[in-house]
Amino acid sequence: MDTIANMFTQLKNAGHAGKKEVSVSYSKLNLAILAILKEKGFVASFKEETAEGKKYPNLTVTLSFKANNELSFNDIRRVSRSGRRIYVGAGRLPQLMRGKAEILVSTSKGVMSGTDAKKKGLGGEILGEVV
Repeated sequence: MDTIANMFTQLKNAGHAGKKEVSVSYSKLNLAILAILKEKGFVASFKEETAEGKKYPNLTVTLSFKANNELSFNDIRRVSRSGRRIYVGAGRLPQLMRGKAEILVSTSKGVMSGTDAKKKGLGGEILGEVV
């Protein structure tokens, strides 16, 4: 089960349905990705919650909307999958839509945005892209 792809699908579907909040499964990788999405303004906030009687926590994500009640991102998708991993070097990190979109990269120093990875001279696995 690909928790990153599930989280991306849940965020996209909740946004298109007009929901303000969505609950996604907890993982350290999902937590790191949500921190980047919050930093870049694609997500308003997120918090870790454990329901009564449950062993594992969930992440409650508050989506970010533009002034005209439009979702702050058009599309979010998984790039590197379990069947096909996509790795790039620091010099080959793509710049999407002239900087209006963002890629998420898993590097040796942790998960970071494509612009941060490029500044630090790090390459890695492209986890996803947010347009």
